[in-house]
Amino acid sequence: MESSSKTKFPIVSVVAVSAIALGYFLYLTGMALNPLIISGASFFLLFPFRKESVLIRKLLMLTIILFMAWILRELGMTLLPFAVAMMFAYLLDPAVSWLERKYIPRWIAALVIILCMVGGISLISIFVFPIAFAQLDDVLRQVSSMITSATSYLESRKFYRMLESFGLPRGTMKEIVQNEMMPKVESIYKVMLGALLSVLTSLSGIASQLLNVILIPILSFYFVKDFPKLREFLRRMVERNNKRVYTNLERMSDILKAYFGWQIIAAMMVGTLSSILFSLFGVPYPIVLGVLCGFFNPIPLFGAIVSMTIGIITVLLVNPSGAGGNIITIALVINGLHFFNAYVIEPRILGKRVGLHPIMLLVSLFVFGHFFGFLGLLIAVPTTAILMMFLRDWEKRQDTLMPIITDDGAKSEST
Repeated sequence: MESSSKTKFPIVSVVAVSAIALGYFLYLTGMALNPLIISGASFFLLFPFRKESVLIRKLLMLTIILFMAWILRELGMTLLPFAVAMMFAYLLDPAVSWLERKYIPRWIAALVIILCMVGGISLISIFVFPIAFAQLDDVLRQVSSMITSATSYLESRKFYRMLESFGLPRGTMKEIVQNEMMPKVESIYKVMLGALLSVLTSLSGIASQLLNVILIPILSFYFVKDFPKLREFLRRMVERNNKRVYTNLERMSDILKAYFGWQIIAAMMVGTLSSILFSLFGVPYPIVLGVLCGFFNPIPLFGAIVSMTIGIITVLLVNPSGAGGNIITIALVINGLHFFNAYVIEPRILGKRVGLHPIMLLVSLFVFGHFFGFLGLLIAVPTTAILMMFLRDWEKRQDTLMPIITDDGAKSEST
């Protein structure tokens, strides 16, 4: 024992002195703030001692995770086509596997699915998006014209004569209008122009990513074709250390695939049906309102409220004389489609895998929305469903342990 402690002490001392010297060197050369150098040095120092302590293994794993997160943040848009292609492969794998079970070669099935997806997106881009953007531009011009007219009216003599007829002093009201009301109207106008500018900027950004538009289908084809190999590689890597972890990953994957796959289909269904129904009942700007209904559909509860609010405000701004019937149509269509999707179709497809209690659903939406914004609203339901899955597993383990604990307690009392 003494000899081993004597041999370990110099090693620990050498490692400590070397770590201090390395840190001082990095500080002097200015490389201490480089994440690549810091993570590499941490990995180099911790890796030889990974078998001696659980804490060191966890620190090593944390170093790797933080390094990967930094790499993803630094590369950013460079990895976007690969991430999108991998997401498509993940969601399209069940359809390709189904065709493969029908004795269709996997590469042919993958090619057919990718071509159908590209064709569908191309048709939407050619026939739907131009109409939607034209209607959106018309809405913004209508609102801009209305704000300009309102501003002119607030500054006109007719407005002040109307106020004087109610016994309001002209000077005081003019001061209130110029100092209180006009700045608010101008701020609303600036917000609307900013929204239009952001939309146009997004369009120009999409146009500048033309290479990605071409690259994503090609990458998706290869990812879909070789997805079983990727899954098998992941299985071997994970099961080698912990088989239970891979089982949990498969269960999580089933929840995510079922939820996001259905939400994409439901968003397209709700957007298409609402656009058609709005057109049939004469609601203005049906394509824009339908696209918004489909866009907000994945957000439980709040999606219908936001879609309905935007639709009603749009109708009131552009067609106030005939707004009554349009408002009733918008409310019936949006609530009817959301009710049919949420309580008739979705439970049959997702079953109990994603089902959450309404209170738990609201809590998850508020919490994830607070910390992650709009993205948090999209991931709140599947993430909470996964956490509930682990909670149910923990409850089952506790139920199985209770009889053992009870028997042990009874035996100890009898003795």
